[in-house]
Amino acid sequence: MPAEATRACGLYLLPKSPTQADLEIGYATRGAQVVACDAARALAVQTHAAEHALEDQVSPKAHQPSR
Repeated sequence: MPAEATRACGLYLLPKSPTQADLEIGYATRGAQVVACDAARALAVQTHAAEHALEDQVSPKAHQPSR
């Protein structure tokens, strides 16, 4: 499995005593981070699936690699 699919995503953490501005920045930043993380994982999973589909096309049917 590609590393991007298994790597934890970084998320913005609030300071100990957050201000209203910290909360607003955190809300927007986390939203962007979640979207970017989801896109990276989706791409990694698609790549993984495409690699195995190609292997299945090229490999003889009697000898299927274990996943």
